[in-house]
Amino acid sequence: MTTLYTNGCSFTYGAELDNRELRYGHLLTNKLGCEYHIDKSLNGSSNERILRTTLDYLQDPNTNLKDLCVVIGWSGISRKEFFVNDIGWHTITPTGIGTDNLITTYYTYLQSVQQDNLNFYYQTLLLQMWLEKKNVKYFMFRHDDGQTKQMLKDGSRREVVDGYDTTYITQEQVKDINLKTFPSYTDNELTFREYALKNGGGLKPQRHPDEKSHKLFSEYLYQELKDK
Repeated sequence: MTTLYTNGCSFTYGAELDNRELRYGHLLTNKLGCEYHIDKSLNGSSNERILRTTLDYLQDPNTNLKDLCVVIGWSGISRKEFFVNDIGWHTITPTGIGTDNLITTYYTYLQSVQQDNLNFYYQTLLLQMWLEKKNVKYFMFRHDDGQTKQMLKDGSRREVVDGYDTTYITQEQVKDINLKTFPSYTDNELTFREYALKNGGGLKPQRHPDEKSHKLFSEYLYQELKDK
């Protein structure tokens, strides 16, 4: 393979790193001996955006699927993406509660943990089926355990969590997910944040993985991918 494709949120983007070449995607590119690294990650990204932009890239006629490795760092399941006329695609996150009437209304009356978890199952399954149908080498992980507290941006110092909860996963759903290529779907200790912290990594002031965490996780990903 000659190209590594990565997509995700701020964890994949390398937020707070002084040098973004120390993010796991860049390190993994070197470890795998890939010639190119295509990174579509974005700070604050929703899983809806990750899925949409990944399929846009994969379905591009100019993308060579035979020499490609795909690594997806799924984000918080409660983030949503909407298409707004004259603006385009727009992501909202629960940390915006109290800062905007639309965001506050959505997360107060429309958002539910049950639906978020079910949507994530759909997103995961769709991308997995597409990649396996095309025989594309891939690996997926969650960025954290879904219960990590995040500070609201309204100055109240209130906190929210993402809401991913493995108790919502049915046994029938688990049978559909390839846990060899997505082990952290059911195992919280193998998410980026939890794996790094458990193995000696740390966090930056705004709770993003530090340089050591990116290094540790790139080594973990390399071991998962090198023999596949």
